[in-house]
Amino acid sequence: MNKQRKIGLFDSGLGGLTVLHALEEKLPGVDKVYYGDTLHLPYGDKSDEAIRSFSREIVGFLAAQGCDVIVIACNSASAAAGSMLEESFPDLTFINVIDPVVAALAGSVPRKTALLGTRATVRSGAYAKRLAAFKVPHELVALPTPLLVPLIEDGFLGSGIEESVLEHYLNDPSLNGIEAIVPGCTHYPLLREAAAKLRPGVDWIDAPAIVAEAVDSVLDAAVDGSGSTTYYLSDATPSFLALASSTFSIKAHWEKKVL
Repeated sequence: MNKQRKIGLFDSGLGGLTVLHALEEKLPGVDKVYYGDTLHLPYGDKSDEAIRSFSREIVGFLAAQGCDVIVIACNSASAAAGSMLEESFPDLTFINVIDPVVAALAGSVPRKTALLGTRATVRSGAYAKRLAAFKVPHELVALPTPLLVPLIEDGFLGSGIEESVLEHYLNDPSLNGIEAIVPGCTHYPLLREAAAKLRPGVDWIDAPAIVAEAVDSVLDAAVDGSGSTTYYLSDATPSFLALASSTFSIKAHWEKKVL
């Protein structure tokens, strides 16, 4: 019997839905609860203390909903709060969005790789530290890209503005000669097409799919059928609801839950 039948995910907003989408494709039979902390977005500009406080409250809520596998569907929260959450909730199984991607990088051919992330993720040095533990000769260059999350959350995907901003970041001299890009924020997979146009031939790491594989690996057995997904927001803004519908075709009811 599969003892872990309900997955909880959280992020500060829209980005975590890229991970949820990958999980829906990989594990459609497992029940899921998604919490978007839109009241406090973006996490990438918050202090580590604030991120830990928000994360602790959300995980407590998800556990109360019966979730026993928690996906920290946010790079900033994974870096700032991952260890604290594991210590605070020892009965839960945690999957963050950094470790599976780092493991995939370590198992690939060494190359120069760009990590695009929020200020909090880049400040933490989490990717470089964890990659160094594998002792592989990858060159990882981390670049803070703080304008990208607001552009996505404000509905500028497809406007061309996001391409201009992304090109500005990709033109940073430190990224000369990159062969791959890691989207170090769960919002950034939505920029995959723009990146392919701007840097053809540069490999885009499919982080949500890698994380979904990691979640699948901790489940006891395959689950057949169709699972349900419940959605919560700390602030149900019209712009977020419109983007969730237009970008991810999510037309389900979002319940407002301030923690």
